[in-house]
Amino acid sequence: MTTPAKKTKKKAAAGRKKPKGITLDKHLQHLRVAELRDVNTFWTGTETTNGTKRDLVPVLRDLMTEEGTVYRRVRTLTRKVLDVLLLLLRRDNYASDLPGLFQRLPGEEAVELEFHEAEAGLKALFRRGFLAEVADKSMAANGRVIYTVPEELGTTLTGLFREETRTIGSVMSLVGHAGAITATERAKLRVRHAALPETPGPGDAAAILGKDGAPGLLADVDEDLQRVVAYTIERHAGFVRRAQWSKRRRLKDLKWDRQGWGPKLEIAGLGTVARLSLKSYGIACDDECLVLFDEVLRDHLEREAPDELGGAETLRSGCDLIADLCAFLEHVRRNPVRVSRGGEVYKAGRRKIQDGFVFRDTFLAGPAEIWAQIYSAAEHLALIGKDEEGFLELRPEAESFLLLPLEEKVRELYRFALEQPGPRGRSLHQHELRTIVGDLLREQPERWFFGRSLAAVARHRYLGTLDERGIEDKHRDRFFSAYFSGKETPADLLGELDGHWLRKLYLLGLLDAAVDNETIVAWRLSAVGARVLGAEVQELDTGLQPLLVNPDFEVLVLPEGDVSDVIHTLDGFAQRVKTDDVVHFRLTKESIEAAVGAGRSVEEFVSFLEARSRGGVPQNVMYAINSWAGSVTFATLERGVLLQTADEVALERILTFPEMQALVLRRLGPGEVLLKDAPTDRKLLAALREQGIELQGP
Repeated sequence: MTTPAKKTKKKAAAGRKKPKGITLDKHLQHLRVAELRDVNTFWTGTETTNGTKRDLVPVLRDLMTEEGTVYRRVRTLTRKVLDVLLLLLRRDNYASDLPGLFQRLPGEEAVELEFHEAEAGLKALFRRGFLAEVADKSMAANGRVIYTVPEELGTTLTGLFREETRTIGSVMSLVGHAGAITATERAKLRVRHAALPETPGPGDAAAILGKDGAPGLLADVDEDLQRVVAYTIERHAGFVRRAQWSKRRRLKDLKWDRQGWGPKLEIAGLGTVARLSLKSYGIACDDECLVLFDEVLRDHLEREAPDELGGAETLRSGCDLIADLCAFLEHVRRNPVRVSRGGEVYKAGRRKIQDGFVFRDTFLAGPAEIWAQIYSAAEHLALIGKDEEGFLELRPEAESFLLLPLEEKVRELYRFALEQPGPRGRSLHQHELRTIVGDLLREQPERWFFGRSLAAVARHRYLGTLDERGIEDKHRDRFFSAYFSGKETPADLLGELDGHWLRKLYLLGLLDAAVDNETIVAWRLSAVGARVLGAEVQELDTGLQPLLVNPDFEVLVLPEGDVSDVIHTLDGFAQRVKTDDVVHFRLTKESIEAAVGAGRSVEEFVSFLEARSRGGVPQNVMYAINSWAGSVTFATLERGVLLQTADEVALERILTFPEMQALVLRRLGPGEVLLKDAPTDRKLLAALREQGIELQGP
């Protein structure tokens, strides 16, 4: 049974929980004339000694609702008084009693404020007209006073403080925005989105988007704002600066309207309009920006994507670049390739090498791009070098690289590409953006990303996590060092991804491209890319028997599931004749001999053909492969220093020294031995002379 005392306590608690607000006009009308004159002196900057309430209220109402005036007056407040005002603005209806200021809200940082400082701050704000004192009727007997900022003034102040205190994460992300707004603003947001909980959390975005997602949110705003949002997504991938808007060729009837668009976008949960200064991050942006929240942009792009590719053609580079790189290394092994002083291969030699390339020439990648990628990778991975005569030679790293599986070869090229400069040169942001693209592909490995959606989502995610990634500190460290750190605009970041990096991933074989009339329609992670990035995809059919081996030594690879490994193996033993949906190879004496000379196992290759070919391998083909492989004769070249003595006894005396034994490669005769190098140790040479042994020669 509930007693009267308990009922009173419940009513009091309810009264303390959600104090009511007050309008600016009502607040001014409640002030005495003397108080109004003090407030007017503060807001006008001139001392007021006369004037009636009828004269002063309209003047103050205009001053306290003008954003510029409010901004200038707020800047005159001391730090402690400003802290008290900020605490009040975060409370429901901008109202609280004195003890309530010290109750921390979810996500609110602790403020170093003493009780007497808060009390003095409230009095100072009251004298300047920033807040009203309202008696709490439920606690009237105890003299409890509620301090409240008038609604109109609170809304203006909230907007001003948010522009100066909001983080880039709260601008770019719906979860960040919902967690950074005040309790009053969150209450207004909950009126529109009933599923939004009272306290901030990671589920805020899902609660606001609901089952209808971004299209449902967009339908709640007026037609003009819908046009603005659609234009921002289509032309600027969800992020447009005011300077870009001024250069538009469409929507000429709609002028930039920060104060009109911002609140509507925020209450709908679509986005915001904010002034972003990203100079400290190394990004050229100091302008008002209209931003669609990251979660909204992703949801919109996914829902608006077509269900099918339509008539678009799917281009797959597969392992073609790896095949051409390996062919280039084999060419260097078997043929002299002269280079200029700058390290460039002469045109005649380059054309001869490129004649053996199999990468298909398309508008996505032509001969120049393919050659640049192959030669740059060979140099930077230390696969080739230049000898004293100016010819290319293979380094030991090349032998190890050629023996790697396909995924490892692609992974090596991918790691190198991550660090390569872009079209605008090297910058701080490119590596981070490129890794985000890899994360997005790994998260949705089977999705076709239509248009610029992949680049757009990657840029949004990067901008929203600048603080988490410590980009400001990294830029400062680079800016004050000798390392060049240029500045790109947000549009440049998008263009580098869409116009350069995604094409590079296609070149490496990590992406498949859907193309219609030489226009890229969509991108998707390839089968090779899924293995390289470690993406979890539905088990692919590896095509256990995709080969047709004909008696005329032609080998056909049928497009059955993922055949990239099959093609990669054949590239090492056969000549590729045609690359299409069905890949054509031809086994030749020269190709088998080259494979054997490179150290590849013919026995393993024959077993591979028998296991992967339908209908078996013709006997004449088997016989020819073994015959061609058996015709290769190996001869060994060995470098060293020949040590000769008059007889075996003298040689044994020399080899009694451990330092000399360490240099021995092979005994050639009673008085001859092959050394790795000539002995140069002074102590060893002195010890030999003490034994009466003098070493002569070069």
